[in-house]
Amino acid sequence: MRVRRYMAALATAEVCDTNAALLATGDLRVLQPIFQVYGQCRAFSGPIVTLKVFEDNVLVRELLETRGEGRVLVIDGGGSLRCALVGGNMGQLAQNMGWTGIVVNGCIRDVDEINACDIGVRALTSHPLKSNKKGIGEKHVPIHVAGTLIRDEEWLYADSDGILVSKSELSI
Repeated sequence: MRVRRYMAALATAEVCDTNAALLATGDLRVLQPIFQVYGQCRAFSGPIVTLKVFEDNVLVRELLETRGEGRVLVIDGGGSLRCALVGGNMGQLAQNMGWTGIVVNGCIRDVDEINACDIGVRALTSHPLKSNKKGIGEKHVPIHVAGTLIRDEEWLYADSDGILVSKSELSI
């Protein structure tokens, strides 16, 4: 199923060049460049849904089972490098449910499967071990990822140059 893109991706470098005032006030923030690029969509954007978990992906699946409607799931996995929070089945689920992207402050697995999905994925790295299944975590809460406070319903813009978070939707 081909997902309708809700808006054209903006070039992050151009956004930074033309929005110095928003960068100065913190209404536009640049995430630290710590993420690897996965998935078919190298550039993606959309409203953010936040999730805070640690080595447990039950809530990740719960959110990805809902209609994405062009949103981006941002997962604060505590930066854990001990297991994966997203795998190939979840990448396919995200694509099928209309999510435009997933950003994981942690690991993914099934890289070849995720790279075949028509979504954008950013993660610290890959890890073959699956996560716990306890259902512990918090949805729709402010999270700290890559040196940046990120809130539910803010906007994320990602491309090959980096990832931006904005308090509101941007246009050129």
